[in-house]
Amino acid sequence: MRGRGINRKRQYRKNHLMSRTTHLALIAALVAGCSNNGPDVESLPTIQPASGGEMLLVPAGTFMMGDSAVGADAPPHQVSVSAFYIDKYLVTQELYEKVMGVNPSKHKNANNPVERTQWTEAVRFCNKCSELDSLTPCYDLSSWECNFDANGYRLPTEAEWEYASRAGNGGKYCFGDAESDLSQYAAQGKPQPVGQKRPNHWGLYDVHGNVWQWCNDRYSDTYYTERPAENPRGPATGDKRVLRGGAADSPAEKCRVAYRHKEVPRYGDACFGVDYYGIRRVRKPGNSDTTTTVVKGPPTPEPDRKADKPAPVVTPPASGKLDVAGLKGTIVFVSDRSGVMKIWSMRANGQDPKQLTKGADADADPRFSPDSKRILYTTQRGRSREIWLMNRDGSEAKFVTKGSEGSWSPDGQSIIFIQDNQTYIRDLTSGKETRVTPKEWERCGVPAFSPDGKHFAVASRHQGDIGIFVLSVDGKKIRQLKAEEACCTPYWSKDGKKLLCQTVQGHIHQVGADGKNWEQMTFGADVQHDARYSPDEKMILFCRAPAPDGPWQICVKGVDGDEDEFVPLTKDGSNLLPDWHADE
Repeated sequence: MRGRGINRKRQYRKNHLMSRTTHLALIAALVAGCSNNGPDVESLPTIQPASGGEMLLVPAGTFMMGDSAVGADAPPHQVSVSAFYIDKYLVTQELYEKVMGVNPSKHKNANNPVERTQWTEAVRFCNKCSELDSLTPCYDLSSWECNFDANGYRLPTEAEWEYASRAGNGGKYCFGDAESDLSQYAAQGKPQPVGQKRPNHWGLYDVHGNVWQWCNDRYSDTYYTERPAENPRGPATGDKRVLRGGAADSPAEKCRVAYRHKEVPRYGDACFGVDYYGIRRVRKPGNSDTTTTVVKGPPTPEPDRKADKPAPVVTPPASGKLDVAGLKGTIVFVSDRSGVMKIWSMRANGQDPKQLTKGADADADPRFSPDSKRILYTTQRGRSREIWLMNRDGSEAKFVTKGSEGSWSPDGQSIIFIQDNQTYIRDLTSGKETRVTPKEWERCGVPAFSPDGKHFAVASRHQGDIGIFVLSVDGKKIRQLKAEEACCTPYWSKDGKKLLCQTVQGHIHQVGADGKNWEQMTFGADVQHDARYSPDEKMILFCRAPAPDGPWQICVKGVDGDEDEFVPLTKDGSNLLPDWHADE
């Protein structure tokens, strides 16, 4: 692999298309020797745009793009690209906020990569950077088409991204094939400040992991067999755009340099949690560019303010006449009051909280078994999400399967869960797992069995907007819940005639299983998520926060109570994802 990569590198150096001035600058950079990044990193020419950041001049060349091992949509094929500048580091939150005036990121830190960006906002950012630097914007914001002849900033094509990321390497990753070395190059668990891991051979940081990186291309699973050999720019039509590189919570397979991810340009993430989607800009070389060979070190990390100083707890004010002192049963939930998200339990009246899971790994999605003796939950183990089982007191925890968001069948013999954005049912006795959502449904979440065990409800974004779908367990009968708003997180009533859900606007609703009788249950300017019926179904249990970033508190409200009647059960830390069983 290494030898073939070196031969390809010699070939594109020999045949590159840069001007004589740029060529001499590149030679000077190589002669200058190694930077503090280590002997494996070439010192490519750089520019420091007025808008911010630092960009490397990637030489033109030819390489083998794709990898049949990552999927049928990425067959290997030879591609040539012209020279271009590319951001050395992922666009940081500091840079994005300076240009756009807002910061959509979940994990706030000036030197962290910006995340939770939509494709449409990524190209707006590129255009604004062009305007700040007196360059011609590349994007027509009415049609979203890109003018590749313009000298402004744009998102990389898939070919440019993979070429720059490989940096002459033909392996699975930018450094070769050894998955065991991925942790040296890729952030793990959650996004971290840019430039803290090792760069690739050309000095690009965070090629793998940290956040997914938007590309300009529309997605097509057949494009690789139709593309031009020189500077391919993606298909002319398509509903989704491509992302590359994997994220901090992606498994190693999705961090491979040829792996193709796809997403609708505009999306809402209220139902599927955080989407680590970030930006790396490119632009074409120009005669007026001033190149340098000064290699700066990675940005100095800014302390993670959330870790050092927890966000202030905002407890929703109690309202109405609801008396919770006599509530019976046990509630399991997720809380960060110990410093990391772990599974906790408490009495239904909010008293006697107990931490059930330990260790440094984050846990989520606790669900009581029907007999309340066991708890199903999700944990993040390194780059992998896994489903585990434990006794209700936290003892005898054991691994079940790869996946997340597990929920029990009514008889407790099976679970339904999400694995690689698809919905599966696993028989707990035999271990057999069956996919029960159509293969083209690539964005599923939060499944729940119906009370009779013959159907399940699941949220899906395969049509662009989030919606709830009800399917038979064999996956053959499908109908969409005709709700009045985009919604997700379905939870059934005991008789199977109603469901609770949350809208992307952040309010809890109740709706008939036939999509009729849409009724808003929670109100206010804050946001509410993750509703559950109480065991007697006279109340709903849900989470409430002043803003999507929290801090969240668990509240109860009467099903037939006044609009603003609710009482918080928690006040310490941020608390989410409750489940309520009648047993104490």
